[in-house]
Amino acid sequence: MSFEQWCTRWESVPLAEAAEQYDICKASDNHVEDLEDLFGEESEDFFVHRGDLTIDGPLSIGNDPGLAPDTVYVIDGDLTVNGPMRFLNADVYTPLYVTGSVTARHLMCLMDSNLFIGGSLTVGGLLMTELSDMGMLVVHGAASASAWLETWDRGEVIFVDDLKARRLRMSEGEYLEDSDADDAADILLPEFLDGDTNDVPEKLWAAALVGHPLLRP
Repeated sequence: MSFEQWCTRWESVPLAEAAEQYDICKASDNHVEDLEDLFGEESEDFFVHRGDLTIDGPLSIGNDPGLAPDTVYVIDGDLTVNGPMRFLNADVYTPLYVTGSVTARHLMCLMDSNLFIGGSLTVGGLLMTELSDMGMLVVHGAASASAWLETWDRGEVIFVDDLKARRLRMSEGEYLEDSDADDAADILLPEFLDGDTNDVPEKLWAAALVGHPLLRP
């Protein structure tokens, strides 16, 4: 699903006005110096939703090249998802900037997604990050989840305040091996780790869509 399809109230705001009002450098914790870091050319505008936005049911956003314009999407308020949320970009770095807080049942940030949150992040269940070198998750306010599974030592995951969550690591591989992360096999339900571990995100998302538990009781 491209960005335009999940919200009908995007307002096109000219670049000069939007860039002054919505500081992407600050939102990214200074990891984006200018829009050319994200796009080959500067966008001509931002797409802005003014006010809080509530989504009933699951939300899957993101796009492949050519499916959405090179721009910045801004929710000037809070984003509440009454269900799971997945953000998956592939070879395109279209960011979503939520100036307020984000609340979701589960949250998955994958590949080249760039999610900037000016307020708090509250995830009732699982937070999963599997980001490429250009992927980013930045949370400026308080952040909490039942568990945080990070599978790649790539991208940028920044919690300006500490994240309150049980950190998980995959059994295979050396990433987080020497940290205080728990083995994901002890926390996730076993069906998600059977077979090829590259399929874990898809298995988790498919289960989340139908309300299947992801974590052991």
